[in-house]
Amino acid sequence: MEAAQAAAERAPRDAEAWWLLASVSRHAGFPQASDQAFRRASELSRRKHVPVRVSGAEFARVVERARKAMSPDARRRLVHTRIALAALPDEVAVQGGVRPDAVSRRVREPEDVLTLYQVNLENRSASADALQAAVVKALSKA
Repeated sequence: MEAAQAAAERAPRDAEAWWLLASVSRHAGFPQASDQAFRRASELSRRKHVPVRVSGAEFARVVERARKAMSPDARRRLVHTRIALAALPDEVAVQGGVRPDAVSRRVREPEDVLTLYQVNLENRSASADALQAAVVKALSKA
C-alpha cells in the first residue's frame, strides 16, 4: 500500500500509478479511497475507466444471466461445477498462488468449485453490459 501511494505521489499525472493505488487500496479494505483513485486514473487516461459497482445480490443476478447467455458447450462443461461468489481472493488463496487481481479460481478437488471474484470483474468493467460480458467470458474460460 505504501509503495502504491508513493508511486502516485511521485507521478501524480501517471494513470497507471493511480490504477495501481486503486487496486491495492481495494484489496487493503479501503473501497472509498480505491474508487477515488480509479476516478483519478480515468481522468488522466481515456484508456482507464471508473469500474462499475453492483451489490452482491445484483452480481448474483448478473452471474445467473451470464450462465444462460453461455454457449451450450460452455454450459455443459460447468454442469457439475458449483459456482461460488466472493468479493476478492482471500489471503489464503493469494498465498496459495492466486493473483490478487484474478477474476476467477477453479478448484476441482475435493469438489469442483469455480469462484468468481466480484470486485476484480467490476474493476475490468466500465458498465453493466461490460460486467455481464466479463462474467460470461470468465465462466466460458473455466
